[in-house]
Amino acid sequence: MNRLSVTAGSLALTVVMLTGTACSGSTNQATDAAALMSSVRTPMLSDPPPLDPDVFYQPEGLMIMTSAYQGLLQYAPGSTTLQGLLATKWAVSEDGLTYTFTLRDGVRFSDGTPFDSAAAKSSFQRRIDMAAGPSYMLADVADMQTPDPQTFVVTLTKPVAPFLDYLASPYGPLMTSPTAVAEHAVGGDRAAAWLATRTAGTGPYELTEAVPASRYTMTANENYWGDKPQISKVEMPVINATAVQRLQLENGQLDMILHGLSKGDYEGLATGANTEVRQENALVKALVMVNPDSPVFGPAPAREALSAGLDQAALTATVFGDQGSPSTQFYPVGMLPDGAVPDVHAHDPAKLAALGAAGGDVAIGYPTGDSSLQELANQIQVILAQAGLSATIRDFPSAQFFALVEHPEQRPDLLLASFNPDAAHPDTWSRIYQYTNAPVNLQGCSVPAADQLLDAGSAEPDPVKSQALYVEAAKAYRDSLCWVNLGDLHNTIAARKGYTDWSSQPAWMWDTDFAALKYQG
Repeated sequence: MNRLSVTAGSLALTVVMLTGTACSGSTNQATDAAALMSSVRTPMLSDPPPLDPDVFYQPEGLMIMTSAYQGLLQYAPGSTTLQGLLATKWAVSEDGLTYTFTLRDGVRFSDGTPFDSAAAKSSFQRRIDMAAGPSYMLADVADMQTPDPQTFVVTLTKPVAPFLDYLASPYGPLMTSPTAVAEHAVGGDRAAAWLATRTAGTGPYELTEAVPASRYTMTANENYWGDKPQISKVEMPVINATAVQRLQLENGQLDMILHGLSKGDYEGLATGANTEVRQENALVKALVMVNPDSPVFGPAPAREALSAGLDQAALTATVFGDQGSPSTQFYPVGMLPDGAVPDVHAHDPAKLAALGAAGGDVAIGYPTGDSSLQELANQIQVILAQAGLSATIRDFPSAQFFALVEHPEQRPDLLLASFNPDAAHPDTWSRIYQYTNAPVNLQGCSVPAADQLLDAGSAEPDPVKSQALYVEAAKAYRDSLCWVNLGDLHNTIAARKGYTDWSSQPAWMWDTDFAALKYQG
């Protein structure tokens, strides 16, 4: 903006002022370069929910949580391999019940108070006491001990195979200053009201401004235990329209957009003179969920015909372009060894045509506001019409979409979605989306044999045997064809050119590691 003003003003100046104008432009350019090296401007589509670390449970605003808070473990950048974060090492007893963590020394919360085993215990207990959505990760904790400041021991009531993955999840137990909680608790709320718009973690940033419907700002945490980040400020304006976001990125008013643009937007920005598009690994699948009570697709042979009639490669390329690739594994890549549960469906439109020969009406649903899934619905509508079926499309607002579990009469024949798990463990996929009566088993399909295998895998303390049971569970869910996978989606970032040292984890959504980021110009 300053450069434009200077340039416009210089046109009206006389020749004798040209030298002064050039100096002014040079100064502004230097100021702009310094700002780019120390701050990032990236938008949110809407206000995040309350930022209480033990209540927060959705992608919008996750970049605040992962920047301000940390857990005991994390995934290595770009992978699903567990590594230490606030815990430097850990040991698990042979019976899978007791976990002993050695905590990192010299860590302080953003309020300057020390992080130790007592703080870890307090953070776990607060997560349990808040009893919000992500509290399920600690539901089986029976006891916690703090034998010394750097040792934290957790005992479970039963083996829980994904427990370590819970601790690395972006929604997992986050370490929160017990001092801040005690100082700001009001009426027994455990500081929930205060933490809704503030942070008290050990991460490289802290939230310093929260203006609903306008902007949020993070600044570098002066008490951070790690390397000081080059980016000292992250500004997050709330911009509801993606078209406005794209325009502001192209005009230099934003530095990066972490999610939400259309395929066409990304294709345009990828060829821009000053912008680029990055594809990051993610644990996200685009899929079709089948209503088991559908008159057309409820029977198993009809689901097989549907699967055969959908060309995964063509649909993924048409709808998602570089943002996705055809599904090859039943779970997102990295959750089980490659090839353990292959997910390749032979394209045979004749099978769908044979089913459609008798005709029939089909309803296709998708979540409101998702332009990619709307386009996918349009493509599938054409495929079904070519097979002789009459398909109608309707969108479901978010509240109605996730309430289909309670309102089965509203379920469409086919429901389109893109889902991600809470962590890089197969249990956090199937137990959320596929297990009988799971919270997001939106179409109500049930595969009891798979459920039993999943439970057995979770209760098996031997990691090798546990994984083998998860593989068998995945095969049973896959073979039911209640869930027809189409593509693996990426976290797609559009950004100003010049940034390096990008780092993220596949389990993160709409997020990146600002503390690792560098601007080289």
